[in-house]
Amino acid sequence: MKHYLEAKYDTVHWGILSSDIEPVLTIKSGDHIEITTVSGPPEVAVNCPYKVRESLLEIHKKTFRGTLQGGHICTGPIEVNGSKKGEVLQVEISSVHLDSDWAYTGIAPLKGALPDDFKNKHVTYLEIDKKNKIAKTPWGMNIDLDPFFGVITTAPPVEWGKLPTVPPRKNGGNMDNKELKPGSTLYLPVFNDGALFSVGDGHGTQGDGEICTAAVEMDMRGEFILKNRSDMSLEWPFAETQDFLITMAFDPDLDECVKIVTIEMIKFLSLYGDLSREDAYTLLSYVGDLRITQVVNGNKGVHLMLPKKYFNKTFKI
Repeated sequence: MKHYLEAKYDTVHWGILSSDIEPVLTIKSGDHIEITTVSGPPEVAVNCPYKVRESLLEIHKKTFRGTLQGGHICTGPIEVNGSKKGEVLQVEISSVHLDSDWAYTGIAPLKGALPDDFKNKHVTYLEIDKKNKIAKTPWGMNIDLDPFFGVITTAPPVEWGKLPTVPPRKNGGNMDNKELKPGSTLYLPVFNDGALFSVGDGHGTQGDGEICTAAVEMDMRGEFILKNRSDMSLEWPFAETQDFLITMAFDPDLDECVKIVTIEMIKFLSLYGDLSREDAYTLLSYVGDLRITQVVNGNKGVHLMLPKKYFNKTFKI
């Protein structure tokens, strides 16, 4: 079955991830769903030189709770019938579309890779050419766009309580992984029955690291297929593209992230790739690439990419 979920004041949650947020839609495993997302706090909208969509302004009016509210406007949660705690939600990303003719990028004191070097808030507004997938900067450069969603998540465990959306965690969240593009599949640990899936933080494009603390932030529209995987169990998010297997980890310490993604890939290869731990560890030195996902979200991110071409074509997760 095909569903449609539009980002409106009564279908989003802002700045918080929690297991007690009521689902706005219930679907079956294997269903297709098209989701729209919006981006931008009131101060961005007020000063925007472009037309801001009415649904975002209504979200600001009806859900904003003060000047310190930060984080992301996420569409959801979506309950997936039959998804059980301890299992895995398979998220097939079918398409991602630019859904606005403008975007923005913010700089703020005490944030980004250089938290002490920029003393004043600064917002860059970009004109978006959706047809040619280009962002036009105020300084005259045209930036090629390669869109994806920064936040893709299941709800956190009950015992974690209410969490800010900015730091990514084992349930996914604000991973800001630019590899999660159309054609990729993300596997997320499920910590609550129903999975409680949400998405947001549309990025027109982003470099590894997300250096200044933001990407080309903009409204987005995506299509997903959500499936229960009762045959799987994961501690951390895992992904695959047409060409790569990807393990991900998030921690304030990048060294700890490196350890986790390496251990998780070895575990995965031992289970699915029919390799010994020693052979898997050695293979990672030959062809595995460690990448810094982002360094700006409190919990930093590292992902490890391993080419699938070294495995039998029947290799399947």
